[in-house]
Amino acid sequence: MPRRKTSGMDKAIHDDADGTGPLDAPGPAPGALSIREPEDLLGFIPHTIGEWPRESLVAVSVGAGSIGVTVRVDLPPPGRDGDLGAYAAAVRDYLLTDVLAEGAVLAVYTAEPWVVVGSPPQGSLVGALREALAEAGLPLLDAWIVGERFWRSLLCERSSCCPWPGKPLDAITSSQLGTELVYRGSTYESWEPSGGSAEGEPPRHADPAAPARSGAPPGPVPSDAAAEALLERLRGAEDAWWEPPVFAAALAAWDDTLSSDRAPEARRVALLAATLARPAVRDAAMVSASIGASAAWRGSPAIGMVHSADGPIPELPGGLSARDVERLILAWTEGEGDWPEGAVLEFGAVLLGATRAAPDWRRIARLERQARRLTEFEDPEVRAPALSLLGWICWARGRGSKAAGYLRRALTVQPGYRFAELFAGMIDGGELAGWAKRPETAWRRLEDVA
Repeated sequence: MPRRKTSGMDKAIHDDADGTGPLDAPGPAPGALSIREPEDLLGFIPHTIGEWPRESLVAVSVGAGSIGVTVRVDLPPPGRDGDLGAYAAAVRDYLLTDVLAEGAVLAVYTAEPWVVVGSPPQGSLVGALREALAEAGLPLLDAWIVGERFWRSLLCERSSCCPWPGKPLDAITSSQLGTELVYRGSTYESWEPSGGSAEGEPPRHADPAAPARSGAPPGPVPSDAAAEALLERLRGAEDAWWEPPVFAAALAAWDDTLSSDRAPEARRVALLAATLARPAVRDAAMVSASIGASAAWRGSPAIGMVHSADGPIPELPGGLSARDVERLILAWTEGEGDWPEGAVLEFGAVLLGATRAAPDWRRIARLERQARRLTEFEDPEVRAPALSLLGWICWARGRGSKAAGYLRRALTVQPGYRFAELFAGMIDGGELAGWAKRPETAWRRLEDVA
């Protein structure tokens, strides 16, 4: 995972902390982001994780004049001080995956009020983290409490630098770096203390990677009547989705959609909705988004999800022409050789977020955009898999609590939906996506912003 280069990152973050100058680093290259004040770093955090954190700890490694890895975790439940050692060790171990780390900073986001100066919220947690980091030779450079109205350093005792009760949140949202990121097209899911969108609810603001930002028209939202007509036509032949010709046509429609930032037309969206209701196509779309349609095409029959029957390629409503699908099949199978065993492993590794190479996060962002749109359908057979896809994407990005929210909503829409049950169980068991565990494969929010 590439480090986010900065210039002027002070060792102790505060300008007057110890009189030391900035870390030695070359002048900012084109596109570099300058972090000079705590407000800049705090303004960077929601952009890099895609949301304003709630009841969360965010830990960031710092070294070699740049920001390294960023990890967000839920705050531990109240009354669980006995578990803080294990919690702190897990956060520390993640930061240590950054081989260039020279220190760390923490931000605690909580609505718990800070009433007494000497008794901050989550003080025990920050103490445990400071100790765990020190054991590994990684100093804690600073730590902040970010509340509903104010934010303040936990380590600074100078009123000239950190006045009580703290600085207003506006200082973060209007920071120089935050303004620069917005100018570059970045945004994030905002939160208001009075209450924002429900957990797992698709955000109602503009998607930072939405086609409208690049000038493409958003396209019409398909009518429920059109979608229902298509679904009814295909429900009578459910088994057809498992036959290679129909499966290939469906996969081609997904691959074409995921290969461009263009907003699909209404008939294409209706087709995607119908295919998403079929587990074989749903899983293939996930693999296609992550590592390409070729892997999805090879892996699906290898794991028994697609039947062996053959036949003419159908031209599905909203899909590609039969000739175009045939050309894609030739490209998908080119040089395949003896691939079934490897295809099985590769297909399964994607679903578990565990391929050795990083997935194509831009295509996954497009999958997310389409899944959000498909949640607008009222048919549970469409909404449940769409919400589950959003849950899987959040889980793959290392955002477990948000993933759990989407999966709970999927199970509310369609109780017993197997995909949502399986991944919800994995999240409840503390299972992390393999991609999120390694810096070189982990998702970086800003990589989805052109």
